[in-house]
Amino acid sequence: MAKPKKLRKKSASQRTGKRDGTVAGNLWLYGIHAVLAALGNPNRTIKRFAITPDTQSKLESELAEIAYETERKIVPDLIGNNDLNELLPPGAVHQGIACLASSLEEVYIEDVLTEVGLADRAAGKKGKEDWEFQQEGRTVILILDQVTDPQNVGAILRSAAAFGAKAVITTDRNSAQPTGSLAKAASGALEKIPYIGVTNLVRAMEQVKEAGFWCYGLAGEGEKPISEALPENGKIALLMGAEGTGMRRLTREHCDMLVNLPTQESFGVLNVSSAAAVALYEASRGK
Repeated sequence: MAKPKKLRKKSASQRTGKRDGTVAGNLWLYGIHAVLAALGNPNRTIKRFAITPDTQSKLESELAEIAYETERKIVPDLIGNNDLNELLPPGAVHQGIACLASSLEEVYIEDVLTEVGLADRAAGKKGKEDWEFQQEGRTVILILDQVTDPQNVGAILRSAAAFGAKAVITTDRNSAQPTGSLAKAASGALEKIPYIGVTNLVRAMEQVKEAGFWCYGLAGEGEKPISEALPENGKIALLMGAEGTGMRRLTREHCDMLVNLPTQESFGVLNVSSAAAVALYEASRGK
Protein backbone atom coordinates (compact mmCIF):
# COMPACT_ATOMS: atom_id res chain seq x y z
CA MET A 1 0.00 0.00 0.00
CA ALA A 2 1.36 3.42 -0.94
CA LYS A 3 2.26 5.76 1.85
CA PRO A 4 -0.52 8.33 2.37
CA LYS A 5 0.24 11.84 1.27
CA LYS A 6 0.99 14.17 4.16
CA LEU A 7 -1.93 16.50 4.82
CA ARG A 8 -0.57 19.64 6.34
CA LYS A 9 -2.23 22.13 8.59
CA LYS A 10 -1.29 25.70 7.78
CA SER A 11 -0.51 28.21 10.48
CA ALA A 12 -3.12 30.82 11.33
CA SER A 13 -1.32 33.40 9.18
CA GLN A 14 -1.28 31.07 6.15
CA ARG A 15 -4.76 29.60 6.20
CA THR A 16 -7.30 31.17 3.89
CA GLY A 17 -10.46 32.88 5.09
CA LYS A 18 -11.35 35.87 7.22
CA ARG A 19 -9.09 36.52 10.19
CA ASP A 20 -9.48 39.00 13.02
CA GLY A 21 -6.80 40.43 15.27
CA THR A 22 -3.78 39.07 13.38
CA VAL A 23 -0.52 41.03 13.47
CA ALA A 24 2.33 39.74 11.28
CA GLY A 25 1.60 36.10 12.00
CA ASN A 26 0.76 36.74 15.65
CA LEU A 27 -2.75 36.74 17.02
CA TRP A 28 -4.60 38.78 19.62
CA LEU A 29 -6.35 36.44 22.05
CA TYR A 30 -8.87 37.82 24.53
CA GLY A 31 -11.18 36.71 27.28
CA ILE A 32 -10.17 35.26 30.65
CA HIS A 33 -10.18 31.54 29.83
CA ALA A 34 -8.59 31.91 26.40
CA VAL A 35 -5.78 34.16 27.64
CA LEU A 36 -5.00 32.20 30.81
CA ALA A 37 -4.78 29.01 28.73
CA ALA A 38 -2.45 30.71 26.25
CA LEU A 39 -0.24 32.09 29.01
CA GLY A 40 0.05 28.59 30.43
CA ASN A 41 0.86 27.00 27.06
CA PRO A 42 4.64 26.71 26.57
CA ASN A 43 4.04 26.32 22.83
CA ARG A 44 2.85 29.93 22.64
CA THR A 45 5.26 32.85 22.58
CA ILE A 46 3.63 35.83 24.26
CA LYS A 47 4.58 39.07 22.54
CA ARG A 48 2.46 41.36 24.69
CA PHE A 49 0.20 40.82 27.68
CA ALA A 50 -2.36 43.58 28.27
CA ILE A 51 -4.65 43.63 31.29
CA THR A 52 -6.71 46.18 33.17
CA PRO A 53 -5.84 46.83 36.85
CA ASP A 54 -9.22 45.50 38.00
CA THR A 55 -8.84 42.24 36.09
CA GLN A 56 -5.26 41.82 37.28
CA SER A 57 -6.47 42.12 40.87
CA LYS A 58 -9.20 39.50 40.30
CA LEU A 59 -6.81 37.04 38.65
CA GLU A 60 -3.83 37.54 40.93
CA SER A 61 -3.71 33.94 42.19
CA GLU A 62 -4.30 32.40 38.72
CA LEU A 63 -1.53 34.50 37.17
CA ALA A 64 0.86 33.64 39.98
CA GLU A 65 0.15 29.93 39.53
CA ILE A 66 0.78 30.13 35.79
CA ALA A 67 4.07 31.96 36.34
CA TYR A 68 5.16 29.29 38.82
CA GLU A 69 4.18 26.34 36.62
CA THR A 70 5.61 27.69 33.35
CA GLU A 71 8.73 29.27 34.92
CA ARG A 72 8.54 32.17 32.53
CA LYS A 73 8.15 35.81 33.42
CA ILE A 74 5.56 37.67 31.38
CA VAL A 75 5.42 41.31 32.40
CA PRO A 76 1.84 42.62 32.19
CA ASP A 77 1.07 45.85 30.41
CA LEU A 78 -1.46 47.61 32.64
CA ILE A 79 -3.91 49.34 30.36
CA GLY A 80 -7.27 51.06 30.51
CA ASN A 81 -10.42 49.44 29.21
CA ASN A 82 -10.82 51.91 26.32
CA ASP A 83 -7.20 51.46 25.26
CA LEU A 84 -7.68 47.70 25.29
CA ASN A 85 -10.71 48.10 23.04
CA GLU A 86 -8.52 49.90 20.52
CA LEU A 87 -6.10 46.97 20.33
CA LEU A 88 -8.75 44.38 19.51
CA PRO A 89 -11.30 43.77 16.75
CA PRO A 90 -14.55 45.75 17.05
CA GLY A 91 -16.97 44.19 19.49
CA ALA A 92 -14.42 41.88 21.12
CA VAL A 93 -15.63 40.87 24.59
CA HIS A 94 -12.24 40.86 26.28
CA GLN A 95 -13.17 40.88 30.00
CA GLY A 96 -10.23 43.20 30.66
CA ILE A 97 -7.49 40.84 29.45
CA ALA A 98 -5.74 40.10 26.14
CA CYS A 99 -2.43 38.87 24.81
CA LEU A 100 -0.64 39.06 21.49
CA ALA A 101 0.62 35.52 20.97
CA SER A 102 2.40 33.52 18.30
CA SER A 103 0.37 31.10 16.23
CA LEU A 104 0.48 27.50 17.36
CA GLU A 105 2.86 25.22 15.49
CA GLU A 106 1.56 23.14 12.62
CA VAL A 107 -0.09 19.85 13.51
CA TYR A 108 -0.42 16.98 11.05
CA ILE A 109 -2.90 14.14 10.96
CA GLU A 110 0.13 11.85 11.09
CA ASP A 111 1.05 13.25 14.49
CA VAL A 112 -2.32 12.25 15.94
CA LEU A 113 -2.41 8.86 14.23
CA THR A 114 1.15 8.09 15.36
CA GLU A 115 0.16 8.88 18.95
CA VAL A 116 -2.83 6.56 18.64
CA GLY A 117 -0.62 3.84 17.15
CA LEU A 118 1.88 4.12 19.99
CA ALA A 119 -0.97 3.72 22.47
CA ASP A 120 -2.11 0.61 20.57
CA ARG A 121 1.33 -0.96 20.79
CA ALA A 122 1.61 -0.10 24.46
CA ALA A 123 -1.71 -1.86 24.99
CA GLY A 124 -0.52 -5.01 23.22
CA LYS A 125 -1.02 -4.60 19.46
CA LYS A 126 2.04 -5.81 17.56
CA GLY A 127 1.38 -4.10 14.23
CA LYS A 128 -1.08 -3.65 11.37
CA GLU A 129 -1.31 -7.41 10.83
CA ASP A 130 -2.33 -8.12 14.43
CA TRP A 131 -6.02 -8.36 13.57
CA GLU A 132 -6.88 -10.25 16.77
CA PHE A 133 -6.01 -7.22 18.86
CA GLN A 134 -9.12 -5.78 20.55
CA GLN A 135 -8.59 -2.26 21.82
CA GLU A 136 -10.35 -1.60 25.11
CA GLY A 137 -12.59 1.44 25.06
CA ARG A 138 -12.94 3.96 22.27
CA THR A 139 -10.50 6.36 20.64
CA VAL A 140 -12.38 9.28 19.09
CA ILE A 141 -11.60 12.03 16.60
CA LEU A 142 -14.05 14.58 15.21
CA ILE A 143 -14.16 15.68 11.57
CA LEU A 144 -15.99 18.87 10.52
CA ASP A 145 -17.15 19.37 6.93
CA GLN A 146 -17.07 23.12 6.27
CA VAL A 147 -18.45 24.33 9.60
CA THR A 148 -17.81 28.07 9.36
CA ASP A 149 -19.22 29.74 12.49
CA PRO A 150 -16.44 30.40 15.05
CA GLN A 151 -18.87 30.31 17.97
CA ASN A 152 -20.04 26.84 16.98
CA VAL A 153 -16.52 25.56 16.36
CA GLY A 154 -15.32 27.04 19.65
CA ALA A 155 -18.11 25.22 21.48
CA ILE A 156 -17.25 22.02 19.57
CA LEU A 157 -13.61 22.29 20.62
CA ARG A 158 -14.72 22.66 24.25
CA SER A 159 -16.80 19.50 23.99
CA ALA A 160 -14.02 17.62 22.18
CA ALA A 161 -11.55 18.50 24.93
CA ALA A 162 -14.05 17.71 27.69
CA PHE A 163 -14.91 14.26 26.32
CA GLY A 164 -11.36 13.24 25.43
CA ALA A 165 -11.31 13.40 21.63
CA LYS A 166 -7.82 13.18 20.15
CA ALA A 167 -8.27 15.91 17.53
CA VAL A 168 -10.70 18.01 15.54
CA ILE A 169 -10.09 17.93 11.77
CA THR A 170 -11.56 20.51 9.42
CA THR A 171 -11.13 21.91 5.92
CA ASP A 172 -8.64 24.66 5.14
CA ARG A 173 -11.24 26.53 3.12
CA ASN A 174 -14.80 27.38 4.11
CA SER A 175 -14.20 26.66 7.78
CA ALA A 176 -13.80 28.65 10.97
CA GLN A 177 -10.24 29.92 11.29
CA PRO A 178 -8.32 29.81 14.62
CA THR A 179 -8.96 33.48 15.38
CA GLY A 180 -9.35 35.37 18.62
CA SER A 181 -13.14 35.02 18.51
CA LEU A 182 -12.89 31.25 18.05
CA ALA A 183 -10.32 30.98 20.84
CA LYS A 184 -12.62 32.90 23.20
CA ALA A 185 -15.57 30.68 22.31
CA ALA A 186 -13.36 27.64 22.92
CA SER A 187 -12.56 28.89 26.46
CA GLY A 188 -9.01 27.53 26.39
CA ALA A 189 -9.72 24.32 24.46
CA LEU A 190 -7.76 25.58 21.44
CA GLU A 191 -4.62 25.17 23.58
CA LYS A 192 -5.52 21.61 24.59
CA ILE A 193 -6.71 19.78 21.47
CA PRO A 194 -5.25 19.77 17.93
CA TYR A 195 -7.35 21.72 15.43
CA ILE A 196 -6.12 20.38 12.09
CA GLY A 197 -6.94 21.92 8.71
CA VAL A 198 -6.61 19.81 5.55
CA THR A 199 -6.91 20.58 1.85
CA ASN A 200 -8.89 17.47 0.91
CA LEU A 201 -11.30 16.12 3.51
CA VAL A 202 -12.06 12.88 1.67
CA ARG A 203 -8.37 12.09 1.42
CA ALA A 204 -8.06 12.79 5.14
CA MET A 205 -10.93 10.37 5.82
CA GLU A 206 -9.13 7.70 3.79
CA GLN A 207 -5.97 8.26 5.81
CA VAL A 208 -7.90 8.00 9.06
CA LYS A 209 -9.51 4.75 7.85
CA GLU A 210 -6.10 3.30 7.02
CA ALA A 211 -5.19 3.86 10.66
CA GLY A 212 -8.13 1.69 11.75
CA PHE A 213 -10.87 4.26 12.36
CA TRP A 214 -14.51 3.74 11.35
CA CYS A 215 -16.22 6.87 10.06
CA TYR A 216 -19.72 7.64 11.36
CA GLY A 217 -21.52 10.59 9.76
CA LEU A 218 -24.20 12.42 11.75
CA ALA A 219 -27.31 12.93 9.61
CA GLY A 220 -31.03 13.16 10.28
CA GLU A 221 -31.68 10.27 7.90
CA GLY A 222 -29.03 8.09 9.53
CA GLU A 223 -29.92 4.40 9.51
CA LYS A 224 -29.34 3.86 13.23
CA PRO A 225 -29.27 5.98 16.39
CA ILE A 226 -25.68 6.68 17.38
CA SER A 227 -26.14 4.84 20.69
CA GLU A 228 -26.89 1.61 18.79
CA ALA A 229 -24.38 2.04 15.99
CA LEU A 230 -21.08 2.65 17.76
CA PRO A 231 -18.98 -0.41 18.62
CA GLU A 232 -18.17 -1.07 22.24
CA ASN A 233 -14.45 -0.75 21.54
CA GLY A 234 -12.26 0.63 18.79
CA LYS A 235 -11.42 3.76 16.84
CA ILE A 236 -14.24 6.11 15.91
CA ALA A 237 -14.29 9.17 13.66
CA LEU A 238 -17.44 11.28 14.04
CA LEU A 239 -18.32 13.50 11.07
CA MET A 240 -20.43 16.65 11.29
CA GLY A 241 -21.67 18.78 8.41
CA ALA A 242 -22.44 22.47 8.22
CA GLU A 243 -25.76 23.67 9.57
CA GLY A 244 -28.44 23.72 6.90
CA THR A 245 -26.49 21.93 4.17
CA GLY A 246 -25.03 19.09 6.24
CA MET A 247 -22.21 16.94 4.92
CA ARG A 248 -21.29 17.20 1.26
CA ARG A 249 -22.03 14.27 -1.08
CA LEU A 250 -18.49 12.85 -1.25
CA THR A 251 -18.11 13.15 2.51
CA ARG A 252 -21.32 11.17 3.01
CA GLU A 253 -20.28 8.52 0.51
CA HIS A 254 -16.99 7.94 2.31
CA CYS A 255 -18.66 7.38 5.69
CA ASP A 256 -18.91 3.77 6.82
CA MET A 257 -22.34 4.49 8.25
CA LEU A 258 -24.74 7.39 8.69
CA VAL A 259 -26.16 7.66 12.22
CA ASN A 260 -28.69 9.94 13.84
CA LEU A 261 -29.44 11.62 17.14
CA PRO A 262 -33.08 10.88 18.01
CA THR A 263 -34.98 14.05 18.94
CA GLN A 264 -38.65 14.91 19.42
CA GLU A 265 -40.34 15.43 16.04
CA SER A 266 -41.98 18.59 17.32
CA PHE A 267 -38.57 20.08 18.12
CA GLY A 268 -36.55 19.38 14.99
CA VAL A 269 -32.77 19.05 14.92
CA LEU A 270 -29.99 20.32 17.16
CA ASN A 271 -27.47 22.85 15.93
CA VAL A 272 -24.05 21.51 15.01
CA SER A 273 -22.31 22.37 18.30
CA SER A 274 -25.08 20.81 20.41
CA ALA A 275 -25.17 17.73 18.19
CA ALA A 276 -21.40 17.39 18.44
CA ALA A 277 -21.56 17.59 22.24
CA VAL A 278 -24.19 14.81 22.41
CA ALA A 279 -22.30 12.63 19.91
CA LEU A 280 -18.97 13.09 21.73
CA TYR A 281 -20.59 12.27 25.06
CA GLU A 282 -22.14 9.12 23.60
CA ALA A 283 -18.79 8.09 22.10
CA SER A 284 -16.96 8.76 25.39
CA ARG A 285 -19.31 6.45 27.32
CA GLY A 286 -17.57 3.41 25.89
CA LYS A 287 -14.22 4.40 27.41
